[in-house]
Amino acid sequence: MQTASWTPFALAALLFWGFWGLFTKMATFHLPARSVYLLGILGYLPIAAFLVFSPGLSLPWHPLGWAAAMGAGFSTALGLLCYFQALAAGGQASVVVPLTSLYPVVTVILSLVFLKEGLTLRQGVGLILAMVAVWLLAE
Repeated sequence: MQTASWTPFALAALLFWGFWGLFTKMATFHLPARSVYLLGILGYLPIAAFLVFSPGLSLPWHPLGWAAAMGAGFSTALGLLCYFQALAAGGQASVVVPLTSLYPVVTVILSLVFLKEGLTLRQGVGLILAMVAVWLLAE
């Protein structure tokens, strides 16, 4: 069985985001949510510098592409701030992380409405099972 070229990156993201959930909860034990947020942004800087100084960087102008990318960044920033606030307000990482990890359900619904993408029965069942799993974790 051959591994798709995207698989190692998806598994790496899974691993890094797993540590991210742990580190953010640990940080909120010692710092207010806004401080964790601002300090967390500093973690982006080395990656941003690497990308800026990588050969072949291109930022072609496309108004809709730029607007969508900026919207993605703004949504990420607001979601992250709310996530940190949920942890700092006493939310358990074992509940807050899985709950906020249901964001793909929102994406699927928005994609159905705005992008006119389809949803198979199997995918619909998967979304329902994901929501049930988070409900079970939260109990």
